[in-house]
Amino acid sequence: MIKSLLLGAALSLAVITPAHAAEPAPPPAFRVMPTTPSLRPAIELGGGPAAEQWEAFLDQVSVRNVTGAALYPVLPPPGRGNGRAVIVVPGGGYRFVSIESEGFRVAEALAADGYAAFVLKYRTMATAKDIPAYLADTMKLFANLGKSELSDNPPAVEDLARAIAHVRSHAADWQVDPARIGVIGFSAGSRTAIRLIETQPAAAGQLDSVALLYPPMTQPVKPGPRPPLFLAIAADDPLFRQGKLTLLSQWLEESPKVEFHLYSGGSHGFGMRPNGNTSDLWIGQYLAWLKRH
Repeated sequence: MIKSLLLGAALSLAVITPAHAAEPAPPPAFRVMPTTPSLRPAIELGGGPAAEQWEAFLDQVSVRNVTGAALYPVLPPPGRGNGRAVIVVPGGGYRFVSIESEGFRVAEALAADGYAAFVLKYRTMATAKDIPAYLADTMKLFANLGKSELSDNPPAVEDLARAIAHVRSHAADWQVDPARIGVIGFSAGSRTAIRLIETQPAAAGQLDSVALLYPPMTQPVKPGPRPPLFLAIAADDPLFRQGKLTLLSQWLEESPKVEFHLYSGGSHGFGMRPNGNTSDLWIGQYLAWLKRH
C-alpha cells in the first residue's frame, strides 16, 4: 500500500515537473501541514528539539524528520474504559511515521472498545526536506522491500521503552492497570517492538501483549520475554514472501501463546485502509483476541 501510494506521487511529480524547473513543485497529492498541528494533545517524551514535517498525502497524514518523540493519548469515552492500555507504533520504514492509518485510526478503534490508546511518534531517520527528493529516496527504499533487511533505528526503540515507562508511571491518571499494557506495531513499528524484546527485556517483560502487523519475517526473534503474540500479514506481502514463517516458527517453539492470521491479499501496509481483502477484518480480530488472550 505504501509503495503504491509513493509510486502514484512519483508519477504525479513526473507529470507536473518541467524539465527546466529549478525548484520542482510537490505533487498535487501532497499538502504540507503546520509544523505542530493542533489535531491532538501531545505528551512530549524528549529526545531532541522538535523539528519535523507533517504532510497530508492523498487521504493520509504522516510526519517525518522527527527529532522529538511524543505520545498522543486517545482515550475511551468516560465510564467506558476497561482498565487496559495499548501503545500504537506506526510504520514508515523509519523515514516517516504513518501516524493516521497505522496510528490515530487504530487508536480510535481501540478507544471505542474501552482501551486507553497511545500513538507513539518516535524519532525517525533524516530525510530530504525537499518533497521531490524525499519521494525519490523513499521510492528506492520501498522498491527493495522484501529484497534486503530493513535498517535498525535504535532511537525508535528507546522512544518505545520511554513510552511504556511513561504510561506505567501515569497509569492512575488514565485509570489503567500498569500490568495491563500492550503494544501494537506496524512494519517498522513491529520491528521496533521486536528490537525492544531483544535489547530491553526489562521494558518488554512488563507488556501484557504484543501485536506485530506485517513485520520482517526473515529472522527469529532473539531470546527475550515472550508476551502473548498477535501476528498478522498478507501472503502477497514482500516481507512474507521473503521470510515465510521463520519468525513465527521460532516463536512457537518458545511460547504457544500466539494468534496468527495469514491473509490471502492486502500486500504491505494495509493498516486501517480498506482494500477489499480479508485483511480488512484484522482490527476486529485483534480486538477479539485482546479480550480473550
